[in-house]
Amino acid sequence: MTPQGNASLRRKSEGDAVIVYDEVVKRFGSLTVLNGVSAVVNRGEVVCLIGPSGSGKSTLLRCTNALETLNGGQVLFDGVPLPADDKKARIVRRRMGMVFQNFELFPHMTALQNVMVGPVTVLGESEASARAKADALLDKVGLAEKAATYPSALSGGQQQRVAIARALAMDPEVMLFDEPTSALDPETIGEVLNVMKALADEGMTMVVVTHEMSFARRVGDWILVFDHGRIVEEGPPQQIFDAPQQERTRDFLSHLGWNG
Repeated sequence: MTPQGNASLRRKSEGDAVIVYDEVVKRFGSLTVLNGVSAVVNRGEVVCLIGPSGSGKSTLLRCTNALETLNGGQVLFDGVPLPADDKKARIVRRRMGMVFQNFELFPHMTALQNVMVGPVTVLGESEASARAKADALLDKVGLAEKAATYPSALSGGQQQRVAIARALAMDPEVMLFDEPTSALDPETIGEVLNVMKALADEGMTMVVVTHEMSFARRVGDWILVFDHGRIVEEGPPQQIFDAPQQERTRDFLSHLGWNG
């Protein structure tokens, strides 16, 4: 059995598994992007996916909420395999909030309207209820004063915080973050990471694809190291960043100038 398999089996016996990746395979044409990925995300923890660009991290995240169909293996959410039927998948997808690299806000809507739209149109909430929730969430991400502002007048960091509030408005059980700071300038990265850390402190289950190693080290409960579509090492942040067991992990971190 591979080291990945041993670690994953050990993880399955710990805590309350919310997401289980079971030998996940994903191909795009002749290119195998995910090659038998197995891992576990337990309730209330932050799992960070790190590794070089193109190693399959973002694809796994998209497989997590059935935005991509699998070529092999399965993803279980609360013990149930993700449905192949798109209509059923959309129902499951509502239980997972996703924040992308690019903010994908509606440009013709204010920050408040962007946060309100999902609960009104998808969940069927009243406008009054959705507005109250949106006001509270914008305050939560530090943007109460920007409720009437359109995305074009917001900084990148502010837009991403609105995107987080919009995802939270759907009352998700899990939050998925796909390199949420990669499109931001250095001055605004911190404000987004602080919001994410606050969510983690509240016990939100989170799967985070990130190149922010300090965030992964400080906030992550479990780290998955990807290379060429496989998990080459996984473990708690202390192990991965302070005493990595695999040469590929050491090589990746050294190229980032990581010195603990």
